[in-house]
Amino acid sequence: MAQETAYRLLLTQPGGGESRDLTALVQSVTWQGDIRQTARELSVALAVPRDGSVEVPPLEEGSWLTLQGPEAPLFFGPLLQCSTSSQSAVVNVSALDRGRFLAGNRGWYKFTGATPEAAATLICGDFGIPVGALAATGVPLTQNFPGTSLDKIIRTLYTLAGAQNGKRYVLRFTGEGALEVVEKPTAATLEIAQTMGVTNTWDITDLCNSVAIYTDSGSLVRRVEDSASQALNGRLEHVLTQRGGEDAGTEAQAWLEDNGLAQNLTVEVLAPPLDLLAGAAVRLRDTGSGVSGLFWVDQDTHTWKNGQHYGKFRLNFRNLME
Repeated sequence: MAQETAYRLLLTQPGGGESRDLTALVQSVTWQGDIRQTARELSVALAVPRDGSVEVPPLEEGSWLTLQGPEAPLFFGPLLQCSTSSQSAVVNVSALDRGRFLAGNRGWYKFTGATPEAAATLICGDFGIPVGALAATGVPLTQNFPGTSLDKIIRTLYTLAGAQNGKRYVLRFTGEGALEVVEKPTAATLEIAQTMGVTNTWDITDLCNSVAIYTDSGSLVRRVEDSASQALNGRLEHVLTQRGGEDAGTEAQAWLEDNGLAQNLTVEVLAPPLDLLAGAAVRLRDTGSGVSGLFWVDQDTHTWKNGQHYGKFRLNFRNLME
């Protein structure tokens, strides 16, 4: 990352206090996210000379990293890994944002007539996780979660609400470190008009085309199936347990959708927009590859190196919107 760029890398030591600017030491920065993962990741390669010309940064357990964009923070999260070598002056560090605390904690909750937004506020309050804007569904739900990861609880509730109101939702953390849930867009405000390369891939490695729903006592309730896929690939089954008073049909259908035929484009772009992130909608108009359409971004990787900003994005065919 060149010194003249608008981006800065800041290190805050354990317990808070003044942050140290490490931008001048940065060789490369990679900032990435995936629609299936709650936490975004920041990976940085730092050049730290061993001749004493530079004060060695205190990369300690309990430190936090901030990637500051031109207008607002892009990332804020705890330092998780630091790697040094006696044969190199390069120090590699990585961090996850506060999504780590949703994915890494489990809770035992029973909700009766609670909306997803109310449940998310309660959960985050219990674990000291800051909350930003949460999409309002207004859908009351009754659901039990015995020893379930916090992000799965919130995702499941929003998915159930979406099954009723026809909307999809994206769970993520802001650059300031607060949870936000937004409606998945149905129209694109972002566009990719020129690419450095496009790769088209289909994959059935993780295919699931049948979900068997059982009761707590082991009795088969029913199967939710993709018969067309089974005719081509045979039956590949997942099992869900349905507790008393619950209907696991929506969860089963979501499982089939998330584990069906994966058809993706991987697109490489120079100087992409900073808000081209997992969960965003983008219009692709690439005359070189002849591929165009409106897609959701499933995975994004932003890399700054040698004064250039590169982007690599996995676009979802299965959720093609038009």
